[in-house]
Amino acid sequence: MLACAMLLAAAGVRLAHAEPATAALAGDLTGGSISNAAPLPAGYTSDTDRAVRWTFPVAATEEVRALRTSLGPTWQRLVRELGMPVSNNLDIRVALTPEQMRSLVAPYTPLPGYADGIAFPESGLILLTLTEPETFLRPDMQTVLTHELSHVALYRAARGAALPRWFSEGVAVQQARESSFNRTRTLWEGTLRGGLLSLDALSSAFPARHSEIDLAYAESADFVGFMMAGGDERARFRSLLRELSQGRAFADAIQNAYHVPLGYMEREWRATLTQRFGRWPVLFMGLTSIWVLGAVLLVVGYARARARHRSTLTRWAIEEAPVAQPVVSTPPPAAVPTGAVQSSLDDFFDNRRSKNDPGVPTVVHDGRSHTLH
Repeated sequence: MLACAMLLAAAGVRLAHAEPATAALAGDLTGGSISNAAPLPAGYTSDTDRAVRWTFPVAATEEVRALRTSLGPTWQRLVRELGMPVSNNLDIRVALTPEQMRSLVAPYTPLPGYADGIAFPESGLILLTLTEPETFLRPDMQTVLTHELSHVALYRAARGAALPRWFSEGVAVQQARESSFNRTRTLWEGTLRGGLLSLDALSSAFPARHSEIDLAYAESADFVGFMMAGGDERARFRSLLRELSQGRAFADAIQNAYHVPLGYMEREWRATLTQRFGRWPVLFMGLTSIWVLGAVLLVVGYARARARHRSTLTRWAIEEAPVAQPVVSTPPPAAVPTGAVQSSLDDFFDNRRSKNDPGVPTVVHDGRSHTLH
C-alpha cells in the first residue's frame, strides 16, 4: 500500500536528543513542543546522525544502517529537484510492526491503519514500519522513506503553505520514483469509465473507500507528472514553489507560474489521458468483459501452445525412430570336395616347410612334393 502523509498542525518543533535507554518519544504534535514521558519500547534504541535522530529496533540495526547511509544523497536529490534550500532536521522512527509504530508516538495520535509510512511535515517526524499492515510483507523501505522525506522537504520548500492533498501526494510519488502497473491500470479504468475524481474533490482529503484511494493516488501522481514533464514545466514547477513560499494561495501561485488557471490545466491533462488510453469500442467498455476476454485469450493461447508442443514431440519421435534394415539372405558357400580341401592343406604345409628350409629345392607334381637331389 502506498505510504501516506498526515498533515497535522504543529509549530516551533524542536527535535529532542536523549540516551537510548531513557529517550522520550515525541508525541504532542499539535502544540509548540514535542515531548512524551513514555520511554522507548523494549528492544528499541535511539541514535543521532548530525541533524537526524533515528529510533529503531536493535534487531533491525543492519537494515536501518542501509537507510541511514542513503539518507544524505536522497535528501540532497529531493531538495535539488524542488529547487529550494531547506533544513534537514529530521526525526525518523522505525517500528517492527504497525502496532509498535503506534507505541513510538504519544497516545491517541491519529495514525491511518493502512500506511507503512507516515510523515508529520510540520515537526519533521517520519514513522516507518518494517511490516506492511495488510500483507505483513516487508515493504520497499528505501522507497517508503523517500516518499515521506518528500512530504517534509515539500512542506519546508513551500514555507508551510497550505497545499492540496493531491499535490503533496503526487509530488511524493514522483520523487520516490514509484511506478506501479496497478496504478496505471486503475487510471486506465477510471478514464474508460469516465469515473475520474476531480482535483477539487482531492484537495482536502482522499476518499475513504479502498478503490477510490487507489484512484486518488493514481490521479495525483499522474497530474503532478504532467505538471513536471519537460524542461519548461520543471522550471514552472520550481516557480510555483517560490510563489507558495512567498505566501501566495495555491490557485494564484499556479496562475503566476504556469500562466493558466488550474482548471484549464486539469482539462488539458484529461485530454492527454484520452489520447494515451484511446477510445475503445462500445463492445469493450465493460471492463469486466475486457479482463474476461483477456483471460479467455490467455487460455486459448496456452492450449494452442500445448497442441503445437505435442505435435512437435510426435514428429521428433517419428524422425528419431531407428530405420528397419531389410533382411538379405546370404547363400551358403559352395561345397568344396574333400579331396580338394586335403590337397590344399597339404600344399599349405608343404609351402610352409619350404619357407622354413629354403636350402632344399622341392617340386610339387600331381599334388605331391618331390625333393631334388
